[in-house]
This record gives sequence, structure tokens and C-alpha cells, in this order.
Amino acid sequence: MSEYFVDIWYGGFSGHRARLPQLRAVMSDDELGKVESMLREQAAMRAIVTRGLLRFTLAGYLHCDPRELQFAVGAYGKPELAGRQLAFNLSHTEDSLLLAVSNLQTVGVDVETVKPRKSLREIARRCFSAREFAHWQRLPPAEQTRQFFRLWTIKEAFVKAVGRGIALGLERCEVDIDKPDAFSAVPEEYAPASAWQLSELELGDQLAAALVVPSACYELRRLGFEFAMGGGKHV
Repeated sequence: MSEYFVDIWYGGFSGHRARLPQLRAVMSDDELGKVESMLREQAAMRAIVTRGLLRFTLAGYLHCDPRELQFAVGAYGKPELAGRQLAFNLSHTEDSLLLAVSNLQTVGVDVETVKPRKSLREIARRCFSAREFAHWQRLPPAEQTRQFFRLWTIKEAFVKAVGRGIALGLERCEVDIDKPDAFSAVPEEYAPASAWQLSELELGDQLAAALVVPSACYELRRLGFEFAMGGGKHV
């Protein structure tokens, strides 16, 4: 068994409505203040589920009370655990919530709903490399939507793994067309491309999702948030 692990937690917001009081109870005063300032009930509900599940899940690894966890923000705004050697990253789309937890140095994850958009070509032109864009344009129209979100989630997962966000330049992160599980180029400050490992996550036909971590031998596990709420201990 590898000394490294990456756990993928996946679930829906709507399935946790009945648990809102329990999830709210472990949130910090600052987190609750932000929720109370939200004007839309749906946004507030999702914030409670996200922060509550994050606390319950991470506490399971660290064997502590979820309310004890302290969070910090990196130089470019990426959330991280304060004083703990455990990396995590969150992403959500519509009713889907995705969380990656790892004992590697960093982790990035992204999930998107696959659906047609009139602006896909313009976004692809700006955010894909020249090689990726040329390849994408040659695809049959029926495949372009799926492939757009496939590439987008991989790029998003990379810029989140390095803690920079899309301001880094998605077009600078190029997926290898011949080896879809690898990068052919990344920004020079994070080179070489072989230092990064990507995995596409199968979550159903309507979702595209990807994981990016530093290259290493690790165990990939899939878990459900119900386990976290049950107080399961993960490592």
C-alpha cells in the first residue's frame, strides 16, 4: 500500500437539507456571519452544506472535533488547513459537490456540468493552447461540448492545485493530445509537465471532473459524505 492517498468525496447538496442544523452547528462564527449575509436562501443552504461537510470530513482524518479546525488562505487565496499536514480542494456545480483530500503537498479538483453554451468557441479560443484549440475545432460538433468541459476541468484542477486560479492563464496548461492523462506543457514556474499527474473522474454523463496532484504513487479512493457525517475515521 502506498504511503500517499487521494480521497475523492462526492455527493449532492439536496441530500443534506435535513442535516442543515447539524452542519451549521460545527461552523465558525465567521462562516456563519457570511451565511447570514447571503440574500438567496439557496446560496446560504449550499454554503452551510459545503462548510459543514468540509469540517466533518477533515475532522475524520485528524481525529478532532470539527469545530476545532482552523483555516488559512494562501498567497493567492487558496484555502488550506492551518498547522495541519493535510491538503484539500473543493469544487461544485449545480447540485454536485466534490472534495479531494490528500496527504500529498497539494491537490486540485474541478467539476462542471456538461451542457451546450453559445460562447464555448470563444472561451476555447482564449483558454485553450493553439494546439488544443486546433484539435478541438476538428472534432464533430456532437463531441465538442463534452471535450470542451473535459479540457476545462483539467486546466481548472491544475491552476487550483498550484493555488493560482485562472489568472495564471488556462491556455498555458496544455493537455497532451496523444496522452490524455498527462500534460504536454505547464507554466514554466511549475515545470516540468511530468511533475504533475492528472486523472479524469467518472461521475456520470452530465458531469466532467478532473484531479491534479504532484506526480507520485498514491492510492485513489472514492467515498461518500454520508460516511463523513457518520464519524468515520479515514486514515
